[in-house]
Amino acid sequence: MEDHRLGNLLRELPREQARPGFTARVLHRLDAPERRFRLGSTYAAALAALLLAAISAGVLMSRPGGSRQAIETTEAQQILRELRAEHERLEQEFQRMSPPRRVYIGGNEDVDFMLDLGQVRGAGGATPAAFHDDTY
Repeated sequence: MEDHRLGNLLRELPREQARPGFTARVLHRLDAPERRFRLGSTYAAALAALLLAAISAGVLMSRPGGSRQAIETTEAQQILRELRAEHERLEQEFQRMSPPRRVYIGGNEDVDFMLDLGQVRGAGGATPAAFHDDTY
């Protein structure tokens, strides 16, 4: 249907009339402060009821025999096992990739002295001599 025909059809409809005093009643209700307070208090009460329902639903969901906590504990233990297994795998791979470090100590034409650091146990706080700047 074309727009001008629709407009003509709508103009042919009888006009609606508001009841007498409608505008005055609407304006009076808008200006009444208690009406606004009631509306605000209604919203506040509805919000409080909704909040209470949400909180109680959360409590009910987490209560059944502490199963939620048990599930979280089980998941945490599983994650810990996976992390330990991954750590062990990485440790083994690191040891395979890094050969024992050998340090050249010195020597002459006949012999070279090397120190295999992979065989040293409990080196503790030992530091290379190059790190000391003591003068004698």
